Amino acid sequence: MLLQDFRESIGGVLNDFFIMISDLSYGIFIWMLACIMFWSVNKKSGSFLFLNIGCSRFVMQILKLTFCVYRPWIRSSRIVPVETASGYSFPSGHSVTAAANYGTVIERYRKYKPLCVFMVVMILLTIFSRNYIGVHTPQDVLVGTLIGAIVVVLGSKVWNWIDKNQKRDYIIPVAGVILTVIFLIYICLKSYPMDYADGRLLVDPNKMMTDGFKDAGRFLGITIGWFLERRFVKFSIEVPVFNRVMRSCIGVFLIIVYEKALMPAVTEFVGLSWIGFVMTFLELILLIVIYPLCFSKIEAYNKSKKLSKVSAE
Repeated sequence: MLLQDFRESIGGVLNDFFIMISDLSYGIFIWMLACIMFWSVNKKSGSFLFLNIGCSRFVMQILKLTFCVYRPWIRSSRIVPVETASGYSFPSGHSVTAAANYGTVIERYRKYKPLCVFMVVMILLTIFSRNYIGVHTPQDVLVGTLIGAIVVVLGSKVWNWIDKNQKRDYIIPVAGVILTVIFLIYICLKSYPMDYADGRLLVDPNKMMTDGFKDAGRFLGITIGWFLERRFVKFSIEVPVFNRVMRSCIGVFLIIVYEKALMPAVTEFVGLSWIGFVMTFLELILLIVIYPLCFSKIEAYNKSKKLSKVSAE
């Protein structure tokens, strides 16, 4: 309420800024950053970023669908958000993702102090923005941030342990499959609150389950995709800068087309909640396995072609 009073007293001049900060820490922007890091900047850091985001969002969905906490304006009519948000409130998905995303950058590049300070500022701005625009309580964002931070810390230890013995990497996809199956069974069988106001269902459990299916698909796609790329694709980051720029530009275009056009069209056409699981799973397999396989094959072909031309000359 204090933030709401302040927001209204200044005429909402900061609303658009905090909405932008909030949007940068969730959705398509996060996957773009992870992909660019993975394909073109630092493959190991990129894979670490993928795994941390996937795991943290998976944990977030478990908690959201377990506690089923309503949004602040549902719990109190005094709250008037800048923009509404769907789904349950606890924990904050934006805070979870921001802490996992920016926290991973901090963990991987801790020697670069200015970068780390900027990442910390982005985390703080993100969690504040969710309170400022009125879509989360302080508890929501604090627990969300804690989840993301814990995943980064524990994830670092797990990935370092795996790197010490290459044969241990199978543990990740096996755990991914087992945890995904358990999660899907759980969210399909558990009960959900069915509260109405003015004859209207406050929160539709089917939509919340659909969001859970999507993040479960991403989690499974990341864990399996990471293993397949590591064992079989093995693309190299040691290529000319032009190649890396082209990888990112084409890849970002593919993400936009998939997220903004293909996925909504297929989901609406099929009309089944679990299709979101299939589409997000395939998306991550495309980004982590299929696309890297394609550009590595094309680059290898072009390189051999140039070498043949030089030899002929």
